[in-house]
Amino acid sequence: MTEDSTPTPGRERSTRRGSTRAAEATLLLRQHTDAGWTAIEGTVIARALAAFRPSAPVRGRHDLGDFLVASDVVVARLREAVDAVRGGAAQRITCSTGERDELEQVTIQLVAAYGPPLLDLADAVHVVALACLQELLGTLAPTGEQVRVHVHIGDVSDDPRVVS
Repeated sequence: MTEDSTPTPGRERSTRRGSTRAAEATLLLRQHTDAGWTAIEGTVIARALAAFRPSAPVRGRHDLGDFLVASDVVVARLREAVDAVRGGAAQRITCSTGERDELEQVTIQLVAAYGPPLLDLADAVHVVALACLQELLGTLAPTGEQVRVHVHIGDVSDDPRVVS
């Protein structure tokens, strides 16, 4: 026997404990019935589907031709741009595309700082969002008329940690 394969008292106890735990787990799994699975199947599948949300493509165009950007990237870039606007912070941003994956609509929900006029904040966010989309999507970026940027003030806060 080599030195590594020589049984030691501690190793034997550890192996026995591991075998006991495996046997207990096996017993519990065997006691699980199909009826129990049927009761929770819908919940498990719903959670799995909710956890995996593929990002839809958004079409852009530059000098070399068309390209696709993940909608998650578009949303992340919009969030950075909107959060840079003084007096507000992005709470939720969504976008939708048409059949050719061209951006059709953007919805931006904000938390606004207490005090500054909300219409000025909405205008600033609209301008920044359109500029960000132009930079990101090139010539296929929507103009103000082609895509509606909805600014919804969902909350007002005077906490400087919440809004810039």
